[in-house]
Parts: sequence; structure tokens; C-alpha cells
Amino acid sequence: MIVSNMGLVFGVLADTVEVIIAVTMMILGIVITWAIQKWADKAGEHPGATNVGKGGGASQYEQRSIRN
Repeated sequence: MIVSNMGLVFGVLADTVEVIIAVTMMILGIVITWAIQKWADKAGEHPGATNVGKGGGASQYEQRSIRN
């Protein structure tokens, strides 16, 4: 635990500091998730693990990513 009692350390600003920390952690979580997803999309997948469709469409291979 970084601070045992935010009220004693920050006084009246304790709620503001708590909200700022929470919002910062949420944004960092989104950025980290985005970076990991981008890395995973770039890494590709093993050819043996491809999802081969059985339909008659032009592309029998279905990409695993939702991005174009």
C-alpha cells in the first residue's frame, strides 16, 4: 500500500487524488491492452492453427483479428 491514510496525506484533496489515480489506471489499462493486442495481431498465428472455412467464398481463410 502506497499511502495508509489518504486523508492525512492529501487532506481535502484526497477524493480528487483518488479519482485521478483511478482514471489514470483505467487509461493505462486500456493502452496496455491495446499494445498487447497490436503485438498479438502482428505476431500472426501458426499455419496449423488457421481457421479454414468450408464455404465456397473467395477467401477460405478467416482472419482472427477484427481489424483490417
